[in-house]
Amino acid sequence: MLNIFIIVVLLVLFFLFAQRYIIKKDDSKEYSYRRFGPLLNPAESIFYRALIEAVGEQGVVFAKVNMAQLLVPAGLKKKKDIFIASHKISKHSFQFVVCDPRTFEVRAVIELDNGKSLSKTKIEREKLLLSVCRSANIPLIGATIKYSYQVSRLRRLLAAHIDLIEADKEVRFCKKCGSPMIIRVATQGDYKGRRFFTCSRQPHCNYTENYNVVYEDDGDER
Repeated sequence: MLNIFIIVVLLVLFFLFAQRYIIKKDDSKEYSYRRFGPLLNPAESIFYRALIEAVGEQGVVFAKVNMAQLLVPAGLKKKKDIFIASHKISKHSFQFVVCDPRTFEVRAVIELDNGKSLSKTKIEREKLLLSVCRSANIPLIGATIKYSYQVSRLRRLLAAHIDLIEADKEVRFCKKCGSPMIIRVATQGDYKGRRFFTCSRQPHCNYTENYNVVYEDDGDER
């Protein structure tokens, strides 16, 4: 027991010595650096450009955003727990983040699956990603590299979480009777406050449509 105590004391003394005399001296040095490479690899670059086109003016897209820039620990009181929780996310980044173009509030996180098999490190990151997005109430959208260049597919993925429709430009016709549709806001029920399309011939035609359903011709995919 005494030997263990002596070892612990020596380790603490060594750490204090290193911090005071070695690390501080190193901080004053000027180091040389080289470029690590492009921020995005070729597949990510293609996806990024398609994502920007899919979002349009309805959002701002950022790439490789550190989790600690968007999230802070919640419900913790002890400084030790806050530090551990902060450090845990500071080592990871969101691949792509879509923000509101006016307020820059986060609207959704998009992850691109490169199709490679899951390693232990990747599995741990996936678990962390799911956990932080769920607890922070941030929509997490997964996209496969197979369809990463197809703008219309990306729009359909995003439409459930991001308002991609410009009301003054959207013209939609009823699929039941062919009449023009109008935009209304739900006043009650589970969808209270949400916009939706309804046939202008109501009550004679009761066809309605989700506001954020995005229709695009697959032939236009790029």
